[in-house]
Amino acid sequence: MTYRKLTQSELLAEAAERFGVDPLAWAFQCPTCKDIATGADFRAALEEHPRTHIRTKQPVVASDLLGTECIGRTLGALNTGYTGRGCDWAAFGLLRGPWEVVMSNGQTVPCFPLAPKGGA
Repeated sequence: MTYRKLTQSELLAEAAERFGVDPLAWAFQCPTCKDIATGADFRAALEEHPRTHIRTKQPVVASDLLGTECIGRTLGALNTGYTGRGCDWAAFGLLRGPWEVVMSNGQTVPCFPLAPKGGA
């Protein structure tokens, strides 16, 4: 996958153009296993495998994960012997990205690339 740097506004506009205005329909592709997951996929996975934030103890929601983790991390890929969908890759790991999003406050966030249109 090719490195790309874009603003948060550019990412949101491109996602809306490609998949529509509903973020649950937006799809990102894991650069490692090539799995394509939507916000709706993450919402369903979190219903079956709920997670909480370490610091706040609040429930993790789909928008916390979409574009930053492969869905396999939520489905159990961190467990030994996992053979389900996806893998354990995260955009914020040792090897970041491959996309980098510049937020409105100037901070950058690593991110997976958007999936091809119609790829979800």
